[in-house]
Amino acid sequence: MLYTLFSSPASCNFSLLLNFLNKNDELLLIQDGVLAGLKNSLYIKKIIKIKQKMKILIFAINNDILARGLNLNISNQIIRINYKKFVYLIIKHKKQVLW
Repeated sequence: MLYTLFSSPASCNFSLLLNFLNKNDELLLIQDGVLAGLKNSLYIKKIIKIKQKMKILIFAINNDILARGLNLNISNQIIRINYKKFVYLIIKHKKQVLW
């Protein structure tokens, strides 16, 4: 399943979102959701902890990272993707949850 985080992790129940993730799910950070990928943040620490338990991939739209001036501040645990890969993820996952 693909989980897509559109809003800042500070403005939603980010811990609840992470609790929904299962093995082999994927998480996409888009728009202000890319803030969850900031190096050394509480949010990325939670993401890394989940990644260690389960095989999940975390993606972020590179244009959203760049638009927010975060190019040097995003963790290397996050896979940066373009819009073509974004469309691929949408097609790949028949079940999606928007957060």
